[in-house]
Amino acid sequence: MLKVHFTAGDGKGWALDEDLRQIKASLGSAVQTSGPAKADIIHAAYWGNLLQVAPSILRERYVIAHADNPPFYSLKQVEFGLGCQWVDLWVARSREAHSQFSKLGLPVVHIPYSIDPELFFPIPNKAELRQKYGLPADAYIIANFHRDAEGSDLHTPKFQKAPELFVIILKALIEKGLPVHALIAGPRRHWMRNQLKLNGIPFSFIGKDTGERDDFGANILDRPTLNELTNAADLYLIPSRWEGGPQSVMEAAACKIPVLSTPLGVGLDILEPKSLFRSATEAVDCIASDIHDRTLRDTIEPQFARWEANHTTARMADGLRALYEELPEKMRARPGPTRSHPIKAQTQSLAFRLLNRWDPPAPARSVRIIHQKGVIDSMDQLIKRLSDLLLEMGLNPDSDHPDLILIGNPPESSQPFLPGAPAIQWITPELPASRILPGALIVAPSVQDVMELRNRGLPNPSVVLPLVESSPAFVENPDPIRIETSDTNASLRVWDALARGIPVAYPSDSAYGEQVFLGGLPYSTATGVDNIMGQLRSEASTFQRLIRIPNKEETSAMLYRLLRLPSLARTPSLVFS
Repeated sequence: MLKVHFTAGDGKGWALDEDLRQIKASLGSAVQTSGPAKADIIHAAYWGNLLQVAPSILRERYVIAHADNPPFYSLKQVEFGLGCQWVDLWVARSREAHSQFSKLGLPVVHIPYSIDPELFFPIPNKAELRQKYGLPADAYIIANFHRDAEGSDLHTPKFQKAPELFVIILKALIEKGLPVHALIAGPRRHWMRNQLKLNGIPFSFIGKDTGERDDFGANILDRPTLNELTNAADLYLIPSRWEGGPQSVMEAAACKIPVLSTPLGVGLDILEPKSLFRSATEAVDCIASDIHDRTLRDTIEPQFARWEANHTTARMADGLRALYEELPEKMRARPGPTRSHPIKAQTQSLAFRLLNRWDPPAPARSVRIIHQKGVIDSMDQLIKRLSDLLLEMGLNPDSDHPDLILIGNPPESSQPFLPGAPAIQWITPELPASRILPGALIVAPSVQDVMELRNRGLPNPSVVLPLVESSPAFVENPDPIRIETSDTNASLRVWDALARGIPVAYPSDSAYGEQVFLGGLPYSTATGVDNIMGQLRSEASTFQRLIRIPNKEETSAMLYRLLRLPSLARTPSLVFS
């Protein structure tokens, strides 16, 4: 019997804890749980928790990790590079994520997200539920139970969840005189509640009012309550910029409640085409039509059928058990170091935990930038921004004895590495492939640039960290820009446009969507692009309100985490070859 170490969830009873519970329940007695030192397999419901396991243990075990978000987004989490080097098999929870893992050349299997049909199911008597929760009987109830704050910062809208788009849509419906009422619940809804009040949008908040204090623990709702609240709604609205799931798509489908969502994550696997929207205007028109004519009613049964066929806990259990039946053969084929003696492995695991407790991973104390100036203007500008940020962080970019080498365009006449120092190389689209060093971790301006590396056969571990100039003022009445299908190196042009508040039309088969998000629209054909450009022009002010690029504080935080990687790995050779 295989011995498996399951890494922790989130410890809060929220999504990751629920994923971990389902994984363990699915495998049941087919495996034996174990500590990491004695395990054959390390199984992480969330890849980030692998960082809590000693690298020496991970290197000698078969590692399975679930992706909480699509990998295109995870490339901006610098620790993802560590995960990519340790993980033997990724579990994608949507077809979108599976496609992205495949494009990145990473081993992946598709086991869809699931929810328990005993916890989410239709409740026919809406009137009774609305009375129970004090909801207006005659209003059109639009529900959303996603967190809208960035961590414990209760005043900054959570970028992923795009709560500002939710407010834009409901305000437009109110201005049309439609009887909409927002139903929100869950923790960290402070931003949303304040904005709904400011915009005169009627709403109900189900939870404890903690004032300006964080309510993360107090307002995490149990599943029976979420089931009732979902059933009380006329529509579940999902305005997110990206998602691994979200689980609310499955919950609403299981409850036979119409859903309207941006086209992402598991929504693409379950929802009907008319249940997907790409702009505020599309959403407003769809909701208005449903209020008048119940046009979304015919989406309920096909969405329920797709959920029932592919996204129940029983289907997830089938997928996991089938995977584990194949694992012995996969493990035999896996090249890797010989397993350490169990006592040695336990000692290594204990030492790692104690080291992280007493000496937490810290960033490099000294760095050196090696860059040939005057060859590529975009590289010169990028390295200048990098140098300025390092100086603001108190680091001299010209250290004689660096812990870390930072490389731009390397000189042709010499090898820029110093003995024992790992290397990180920044690139721009103009940098020739011949100038990209095979032993370096690559930092790219966008996911599209990483895809171009893969298309050119370069397997370097990669991180996306845009050093964007965020000071330019927004352009009034902007004319959108169009990225041609043939232009695969336009990421810097896209960043420049977004920094000035200019909407972007981009090819739907590219990775620019992860960069633009709600600040533009994709097009799939040459004939369709004219309509897209027209929509971007007519609704430019709305798209401008949804554009957001990394500010200096966010960029500095990402850079800090990047400089921390060698220390985090404890063994630099695990990250940098």
